[in-house]
Amino acid sequence: MDPRRENDIEQLRRIAITQKVQIDQLLRVLTSKCKEHEALKGSKGELQQTIGLLNEVTRKALAAEEAETKPEAEPRPEERKARAKFGKTPQPRLTKEEATFELDEPDKTCPSCGGELAPMEGQFETSEMVDVVEVSYRLLSVKQQKYVCRCGGCVETAPGPERALPGSRYSLAFAIKVAIDKYLDHLPLSRQVRILDRHGVEVTSQTLWDLVNAVATRLQSHYDALFAHLMRQPVIGLDQTSWKRLEAKGSKPWQMWCLTTPDTVYHRICDDKSAGTFKSLVGAYNGVIVCDALKTHEAGARDGPGIVLAGCWAHVYRKFAEAEPNHSEAGLALGWIRELYDIDERAEGDLDRLTELRRSESTRVLEKMKTWLWSQATLKTLSIGKAAAYTIANWERLTRFVENARVPLDNNATERGIRGPVVGRKNHYGSKSRRGTEVAAILYSLIETAKLHAVNPAHYLTEAVRAASVGETIMPWQLG
Repeated sequence: MDPRRENDIEQLRRIAITQKVQIDQLLRVLTSKCKEHEALKGSKGELQQTIGLLNEVTRKALAAEEAETKPEAEPRPEERKARAKFGKTPQPRLTKEEATFELDEPDKTCPSCGGELAPMEGQFETSEMVDVVEVSYRLLSVKQQKYVCRCGGCVETAPGPERALPGSRYSLAFAIKVAIDKYLDHLPLSRQVRILDRHGVEVTSQTLWDLVNAVATRLQSHYDALFAHLMRQPVIGLDQTSWKRLEAKGSKPWQMWCLTTPDTVYHRICDDKSAGTFKSLVGAYNGVIVCDALKTHEAGARDGPGIVLAGCWAHVYRKFAEAEPNHSEAGLALGWIRELYDIDERAEGDLDRLTELRRSESTRVLEKMKTWLWSQATLKTLSIGKAAAYTIANWERLTRFVENARVPLDNNATERGIRGPVVGRKNHYGSKSRRGTEVAAILYSLIETAKLHAVNPAHYLTEAVRAASVGETIMPWQLG
């Protein structure tokens, strides 16, 4: 190390020690004055809180000074950021075509002798290129051949193409594309009208809405089957977000409720997020519901005798993460929560192994954390105290996972399931009518579930409409 740098560090240490002594002296004087002042007022609670805040400020000041006196450490080789790898991204789902390019006739002359250039058999310079084939629309003149028997007793007509609805001027593929563009790619119908106009298609947003409505109507049976499947599962996640009423200015927004299982995403848009709505939606459910700690959920669950509520550790983590910048001891809670996740990962999806790990190792982590939480919960006006109080108040629900391996540590899967509608809401803002909310719920549910199983949503909606046409249902996991 450079001797001059070493001397500078030593000098900073001496300055820090001197400042610490001065701060301690000032703190003792200030504490004494506070005690005298509070003795006159007779308020002990405020005194303790003031002293606690002073101690916290002092601790931070000393920590900052100590950090300044530490020499900068050289990063270890393994800590250095790895270089990004460049190369061709595989495209296994693209259709492969081959195109051969030849010289133009004038270029087939040798520049050296003027002779004719002949192709070298089997010799090419090869490469790959990702190309685009622009979407195109056509007006198809449909002619369905008629057939007659010589006896004159029978006339048959060949079946026509798949339409959005019987007699509709638009194909099923056209209607599915409109639905996908809105509910998967978040394109409002008015924007689709402008895009279609550039392709030569003259259409109104009302016509596009009629097509989307027709698709949703034909998929109602699949939407109902999805809900029935979800209600049979032992554990579900529940969350909600607002959904704007576009035709009622100033009125309260609707609420989009999202229910999930590992293989299902289900949406329903209701008037509110009250206990009554909770009961009407899942009151008949028997099992564990992982959800936020809302009073309406608690009230609704009390009326559902088969419902057990479980908490979300991700919410707890966020509260302590928000407190950590001002209270470094919040890092203890964050570390314990990360331990819970690490323990779960070690089970590698084996439920029996997960049960064993949770009952042995997770329980020990929870015991340490609970003791510490009680020491922090008294600081009710501080962010760390609020985080601790929230955790203690929901402790029973947060620890459901210990005895039930099917209960996840958090409700993140449901939050991911609701992400698509939230992005869509930013683009087309909400729904104009009650039927608009129903159509949105049907299509978002089926599209998000298809995504969960890595099934092309457009392909799934097409197959589902075909199945519904013959009175059958097909779920996304049957195509995955």
